[in-house]
Amino acid sequence: MKKTDVFVILLLILLISPLVLASNHTNVSNNSTTSSTSKIGKGFQCLEEKAIDCQSLTTTEVALTILATPDNIFDECVAELESRKNSDNWGNIKDTALAVLALDHAGKNTDSSESWLLNQTRTPTDLIWYLEQDSDAETSCNFKYNTNDYTASITEGKKFQSNAGPCLTRAQSNFWLEVGNNCYNQDIIVSCDNEFIATLLYKNKNSPTIYVLEGTSTAPQYGSVTLNVKSKCFGLSSCDYEATAWATVALLKTGHNVEEYIPYIIAMADTNKRYLPEAFVFMITNYDDYASQLISRQKLGDYWEAEGSANGRFYDTALALLAIGGSSAEQVSNAENWLLFSQGSNGCWQNSVKDTAIILWALEGRSGRLGGSVGGTSTKYCTESNYFCVPKSECPQLSDVGNNFFCPGLSSTCCTTQNLKTCSEYGGSICSTDKFCTGNERDALDTDSCCTGTCEERLEETECESQFYSCQDSCQDSQEEISYSCNLGQICCRAKTTEQETSSKSWIWILVVAIILLLIAILWIYREKLNLLWFQSKSKFRKEKDDKGFSRSSPPGSGRPPTRPFFPPTRRPMAGPPRTRDYDRRDKEMSETFRRLRDMSK
Repeated sequence: MKKTDVFVILLLILLISPLVLASNHTNVSNNSTTSSTSKIGKGFQCLEEKAIDCQSLTTTEVALTILATPDNIFDECVAELESRKNSDNWGNIKDTALAVLALDHAGKNTDSSESWLLNQTRTPTDLIWYLEQDSDAETSCNFKYNTNDYTASITEGKKFQSNAGPCLTRAQSNFWLEVGNNCYNQDIIVSCDNEFIATLLYKNKNSPTIYVLEGTSTAPQYGSVTLNVKSKCFGLSSCDYEATAWATVALLKTGHNVEEYIPYIIAMADTNKRYLPEAFVFMITNYDDYASQLISRQKLGDYWEAEGSANGRFYDTALALLAIGGSSAEQVSNAENWLLFSQGSNGCWQNSVKDTAIILWALEGRSGRLGGSVGGTSTKYCTESNYFCVPKSECPQLSDVGNNFFCPGLSSTCCTTQNLKTCSEYGGSICSTDKFCTGNERDALDTDSCCTGTCEERLEETECESQFYSCQDSCQDSQEEISYSCNLGQICCRAKTTEQETSSKSWIWILVVAIILLLIAILWIYREKLNLLWFQSKSKFRKEKDDKGFSRSSPPGSGRPPTRPFFPPTRRPMAGPPRTRDYDRRDKEMSETFRRLRDMSK
C-alpha cells in the first residue's frame, strides 16, 4: 500500500472517530443499557451537582432533597433548612409540613413546628354533614345536645316526621338530618325506643358523592349512640387542600391522631384532582379502595399525571409510588421502569431538583437518621430487623416501632407483628395466571398477591407495549404516534420527544450524513483506480509477467505460470498487401487503458 493511501485512511479514521464516540455516548446515556442501580447513582450525582449546599433552592426543594437522602450534601441541606426556620414555621403550611417530614427524617426534634401546624386548623365550609338513623320498624328517637332534648319520629319508610331541634333539620327527602355548622364539635346523643343504628355522613357541597364516616354504631332499644362532627382543614385564611394533605401526612408520620382531617381530604378530592388526591388519601387511611382507584388512574400503564396536574407527570408518578410503593401490583414496577426509562442523560429528571428529589425519594427509599447529630447513626431498615412494614391502622400501638426503624414510603409503619388476614377477609381474591389485578395487591395469610381490585383477562403484550409505550385509539396532545404495532386497529403512542431526546437523535443523523460524505470522498479519491478495476472485471483481463519481465495475458484464474507462447509455422500468402497486427487496430481509448495498466505495474 502506498504512503498516500495510508495517510488518507488515517485521516478518515480521525474524522469519523469523534462522531462515533459522541453517538455511542448518547446512546449509552439515553437507552436502558445500564442497571437501575447505576441509574439511581447517576440521579443522586446530578441532584448533588444541582443542589450543591441547598442555599439556592426553594424550601420545598430543600425538604425533598433531604428526604431523598443524598450522601454528600445531606448535612449541608439540613443545616440550610434549619436556618430558614422563622420561629416555629417556614412561612406557610405546606413548606412547614414538608420541613417537619424532612427534619424528622434527619433525626431532628420538630415538636414546636408540629404544634404550630396544629394551630393552623379551621372548620371547612365546603362540607355538608348528615345524621342517619335506621331501624327495622317505626320508632321515636330522642336527640340531646347543648343540654337540650329534642324528639323526632321516624316512619316505617325511614323518613323523619320533623326536625330535631335547631341543629338537626330534615334533608335528602327527609331520610336524614342535616347537622348545622354551629353544632360541630358537640356531642349528639341519640336514643330510640327500638333497636337502631346511627352514623354520620358527609359530602362536598359541589359534588353529589356522599361518604359514610367510619364507625357506624348500633344500640339496643332505649340504648344510646354518641355522635360528634369533627371536621377540620388547614389554611391561613381558608382551607387549602394541598397544604391540608401534606400537613396531615406530616402529623401522622410524627405520631398524631389525624381522624378529624380525613373527611375534608376525602370529600374535597373531587374538586382538587390536580393534586392526585387518591395518593394522599391512601397514605393517610390505607383504605384499599383508594389504592385501587389510584392504580386505575395510571396513564398508559406506565405513569401518573393528575387531571390538570399542578406538578407534572414525574412528580405525580413519584407521589403515587410514595403511597403504594409497597404494593405488589405490576403497575408499580411498570411505573418504576418508566421513571428509569425517562431519566435524562445527565441523571436528573426534567433538569428539575424538585422532580429529581421526589423521584429518588420514591425509588430508593433511603433511611434517615437517629439522634439528629451531624453524621449520626442511620435508622435501621424495618425488614432488615425481621420486622414488618404494615399500614399504621393495622399495627397495634404497643407493636409500633416506627420511631426506631425505617419503612420506605409514607403509608406504612414498622411493626413487630404482621397481623395478616386471609385474602377473602380483606375483600380480595387471588387472580389466576391468565388474569391480572386492576387494583391494589397486598400480602395475606394465604397469598402474597391478594387482589383487592378486580381480576381481568390478560391480553398478549403488543410490540408497542413491549417497548414501554401504549396502544390507544388516538394519541393525546402530549403524545406522538410511533410505528410499533398494536392490536384492534389502535396506534402506538409515546410522550412527545423531549429536547434531550431530540438532541441525541440529531447526533445519529449527523453520523449518518458524515459517513455518506466520507464514502463520497473515498470514491472521489480513488475514482481512477475504481474505473480500472471495473474495466478489469468487465473484460476479465489480468496482467502477468513472464520470466524475462515481459507482460503477457492469460485467462483469469488459469493458475498456470506465464510462458512464451508457441506460434506454429504458417505459410505466407504469395501475393497481396501485408496483414496488419491486431494491436495496430486498437482504438485510442484501449491504448489509454493499457498505458494506465503499465503505470500501475511499475
